[in-house]
Amino acid sequence: MSALAWGIIAVICGIVEILTLGFWFIWLSLSAFVVAICVKIGLISALNNQLLLFACFTLLLLVFTRPIVMKFVKHKEHVSNVQALIGQQGQVTKAITRLDFGQVKLNGEIWTAASEEEIDVQAKVSVVGIDGVKLVVKKLSEQDAHLEGD
Repeated sequence: MSALAWGIIAVICGIVEILTLGFWFIWLSLSAFVVAICVKIGLISALNNQLLLFACFTLLLLVFTRPIVMKFVKHKEHVSNVQALIGQQGQVTKAITRLDFGQVKLNGEIWTAASEEEIDVQAKVSVVGIDGVKLVVKKLSEQDAHLEGD
């Protein structure tokens, strides 16, 4: 294959990497680029040697450099569904007792809530967990409630 063909393969793999951001195709792109340079300067001419260099260089890059790069890449994991509610604050709209569920208004929605302590209406609470479709809350101290309001 010609250096141009390896260059095209490098560009295509680079484009696929940009679209997927999985840090797999970048190594293929770099390997194809190295083979293109080797073909261009005349170090390798036979196709089987080109493919061997491509495979070996890709394997070396994957094994030795990908783990290092992945340590530096920040993966922002988004919490989904109701797990995203943990840590948020709301206001009690129906009193919560140890024996009876109450209700909490959180992000404009009313949720059934439970707590280990009795919490009166209008009290500020923090979501500490989820139990099925119920929020598990704890009462915020006056100081915490004022800090959240600022």
